[in-house]
Amino acid sequence: MSRKFFTEFAKTGKRAPVAAHLVLHEKPNHDEILLNGDLLGKVTEETARRFGLPFAIPIMDLVIEKETILDALGVAPENRNTFHFDELPDDSVWQKIEAHDFKSHPRTKANLISLNYIATKTDLLPVDMSIGPFSLLTKMMSDPIIPIYLAGNGLTKEDAPEVALVEKISEIATNTVLKSLKIKIAGGAKAIFLCEPAANLVYFSPKQMDEGSDVFDRYVIEPNRKVKELLDKHGVSLILHDCGDLRPVMAQKLAALRPDVFSFGSPVKLWEMEPFVDKDIVMYGNMPTKKFYSDVEISLDAVVKLAKEIIEKMTATGHPFILGSECDVLSMPGYEKTIREKVNAFCAL
Repeated sequence: MSRKFFTEFAKTGKRAPVAAHLVLHEKPNHDEILLNGDLLGKVTEETARRFGLPFAIPIMDLVIEKETILDALGVAPENRNTFHFDELPDDSVWQKIEAHDFKSHPRTKANLISLNYIATKTDLLPVDMSIGPFSLLTKMMSDPIIPIYLAGNGLTKEDAPEVALVEKISEIATNTVLKSLKIKIAGGAKAIFLCEPAANLVYFSPKQMDEGSDVFDRYVIEPNRKVKELLDKHGVSLILHDCGDLRPVMAQKLAALRPDVFSFGSPVKLWEMEPFVDKDIVMYGNMPTKKFYSDVEISLDAVVKLAKEIIEKMTATGHPFILGSECDVLSMPGYEKTIREKVNAFCAL
């Protein structure tokens, strides 16, 4: 895809919530639809049409890659919620994952059929969703913070078994994401919405970064550079999503990956991050949609006020941007009407 596609869309001023989950749960048979690719494709299309978007963004489900790994390793269902790599895995672990048929996962099957529906039966740009390598790593370890901190202090895998473990899991996570992306690209994806919510200040010490540590580069940037190289090879656009709390230097490093769209979460202000993002990268976000269910957290009036502030301050920068949700707009039982009203309010501006 051309970078121009997204910069031209940004000029239209249309708002772009990631709202397939919200639309899906308007359907009484939403659980059935989730595993029926043709019906799921129609929901994804319906979401794009409702908000007047030329691209179709699917549900932001970031557990499928981990579940696929657990399938490959034969982890019993009753052990899956608590499974982590607590010891250094040997080479046979990756061999099992590499040999596993990723398409056998029922959600992957449905998602690929949905993707094909968008690619072949609509005029919408087919977008697929993926967890990023670092965020997958954090799901595969019980406590990644300590080994990442040790690595940030200069310890190597020869110095500490914890660092050896995090490096091995990083390798497995990166290779898993790359294999999964190859399947999505072959299935017709023209853009990948890659989610790295864990690449934030929870896992990386500001003090270490200030002192010159390259730990963020090693565990976030380098794996995602491999992702970007794969996407570039196939002419697929990168929508890079990080809804965590970021320092400007982190945003600058992520922007250096040259995504077509850089999606931010509400912990940061778009206009404060703008100087650290190249002008030809569309900035996206970052309405706090995780809070939309609660009028105490954010009222309808506050939603409109915040949206206007983002529009005003981002317009003043001259940087192309798309006002949208900070993450997937989740449907919550009993709160659907409230959430929908707030989404519609900022989309109407």
